[in-house]
Amino acid sequence: MPEAAITYRLVDGAQAAAQLGELCQLYREVYAEPPYQWGDDHATLFADRFAVQSAQPGFALTEARQGTDLVGYCFGVTLQPTTPWWQHLLTPLPEEMTTERPGRTLAVVELLVRARRRRHHIGQTMHDMLLRDRPEERATLTVLPAAVAAQRAYATWGWHAVVQKCNPLPGSPVFDVLIKELKG
Repeated sequence: MPEAAITYRLVDGAQAAAQLGELCQLYREVYAEPPYQWGDDHATLFADRFAVQSAQPGFALTEARQGTDLVGYCFGVTLQPTTPWWQHLLTPLPEEMTTERPGRTLAVVELLVRARRRRHHIGQTMHDMLLRDRPEERATLTVLPAAVAAQRAYATWGWHAVVQKCNPLPGSPVFDVLIKELKG
């Protein structure tokens, strides 16, 4: 019997919030792997943040399913002028880069794919679907320097690193902050 095709869907915050349990399950699975090796504390933090993020303006989530099985998702939210996104940078950036105004920047918060479905362009398809037709000028995301496959993918998709940051959580690692222009 042939494998079910991968289907993609773009959902809003209310639809995404309704499937939080399923999103958390995949989050735990993916981030238990190296280089992350994150546990239940991170999954709880993810769920708490997601409840807030999914209700924010500009939120959107793309999901990939094989039959009914969630194999990946990617979501983002429009940064607000009061965002802490540009805090805790390891090197200062010019104010014109870090000042947010309404509708300027989409933060891609998560992009993850179940291990057995990687290298099938699922991540790229979700990424492109999320960014397509966005009203923001640019997008940003963070990624661990040690996440080599993700770093390569983002570079191929037109992202470039601008700085590193360390979140204000005990033991938080250093992340690369990447930017991608959305409007030419």
